[in-house]
Amino acid sequence: MKYYREGQLLRYIGTWIPLAILVLIVLYFYVVYMETYLMPLIKSEYVSRPLVEINTYLIQLVHINDYVFSNKTIGITITLHIILILFTITLIRVVITIPGHIPIEWLNKIENEIRQMIENEENMINHKKKGSQTSTSFSSEIDDEQRINLNVKVKNELIDKQGRRHCKNCNAFKPKRCHHCRQCKTCWLKMDHHCQWLNNCIGYGNYKLFINLLGYAWFLISFIMITYSRCYYDTMNSYSSDAKLFLVSFTFLYCCFLWILLTAFTLFHLWAIKSNITTLEYCENKPREPLQKGIWNNIFEVFGKNPLIWFLPIQPDTKPILD
Repeated sequence: MKYYREGQLLRYIGTWIPLAILVLIVLYFYVVYMETYLMPLIKSEYVSRPLVEINTYLIQLVHINDYVFSNKTIGITITLHIILILFTITLIRVVITIPGHIPIEWLNKIENEIRQMIENEENMINHKKKGSQTSTSFSSEIDDEQRINLNVKVKNELIDKQGRRHCKNCNAFKPKRCHHCRQCKTCWLKMDHHCQWLNNCIGYGNYKLFINLLGYAWFLISFIMITYSRCYYDTMNSYSSDAKLFLVSFTFLYCCFLWILLTAFTLFHLWAIKSNITTLEYCENKPREPLQKGIWNNIFEVFGKNPLIWFLPIQPDTKPILD
């Protein structure tokens, strides 16, 4: 909404175009998969069969275990929609979840440090002015210009001597691994990258959800590619129309292409989790302090310590690393 408030409505709408394209791609695969493969498979197995065979399938419902494992169509249908539902829920959550603001408590802690350092500097100035006497009223001894200079001096000391990081855009201090996003115009905790496809930054608050989204997307595209290969083979070896031949071939080959890209992207982020490094830190390509805490601790930092929610679209309640 920042673009809307600034009167740049077209720019704001433009930020949602990549997400709209992503949704259309998913809808395209779903519609084509259903129309050219799954629905014909369902019709051939249930609608086109004699009544006696249909009654046989209904009787098998009593023996649910035999029924499930003997009918691949039901398994394909249920598996497809479960993965698709999980993908959709996670996609919505990643888009609407705030990546992670700097905690107010941490900002207050820095402000208290600055205030204490300024008071110490004022005490030293007053002590020099009055000799051995200590001033009890700093406002009467220090004018506004001196106070501004002290504020600048103290901030520079925090940056240079104590290694505190300062954001020039926000004009505020920020914790370790916190970065400023030019698109969001905000500093985010443990910012990984700004994802144009999701119109949101990926950071401390939604990185686990982003990994879940990649996982669901990979399983979805892999499932479609494996099961749709049968439709592709049958179409290529049948007297299908040119339109269907092009549609099925394009869909299958496009699915394979996306699978390669998504596999590489997912493997990179799994390696980044293992190495405890963000995409921004990897792209900066400059020396940084080691953050290795062991593979399992790095995993716990992202996914939390409860394995039951690792594969669910739930963000764990982990504490961010601030200092």
